[in-house]
Amino acid sequence: MSYDPIIKQYSNVIKGLKIEECLADELFEEMKVNNEIVKIEGCNRPVIKVEKEGRRFFTYYGVPEINELWPFLNALVRISSNTVHLQADEMELAKKLKGNLKLFVTATCTHCPAVAELFYQISIVNESVNLEIYDVDVYEEYIDKYHVLSTPKIVYNEKEFPSFPPLILLKMLAKSTQ
Repeated sequence: MSYDPIIKQYSNVIKGLKIEECLADELFEEMKVNNEIVKIEGCNRPVIKVEKEGRRFFTYYGVPEINELWPFLNALVRISSNTVHLQADEMELAKKLKGNLKLFVTATCTHCPAVAELFYQISIVNESVNLEIYDVDVYEEYIDKYHVLSTPKIVYNEKEFPSFPPLILLKMLAKSTQ
């Protein structure tokens, strides 16, 4: 299945971003008109870095596809328009986080998109969070390093967390920050 028509529609509202990519150029072909797409040279696996006005929002290690494509495209729209869809209590908790937030996913994981949607929004509202998303089918070395037995796998400041509904997860992460 080709995602080209969907990506083309999304491209109409994704504007003003700097996207550095390696081995993911097909995904960004339609976005070149309204965004700065920079090819990273010398890498042997795909990586995508998303910035706006000099601020890095997240790094995606791999190429988002299947279940991971939708939250990725939604994140680009949200960064472009500076909008999030978090409840007030979620927003308050998201702003308390500080440090490195890693999410390990696979393209076919059915629970990963919900966590990715939340984490992308955390990176938008909180500059103190460094969000990294890893496709463990591409970056297999992280499976052993972070004990990834299933996805989604969450690591916040090198501490592992289970996946829970967004508000519960945010409370756990915020408590860990204190």
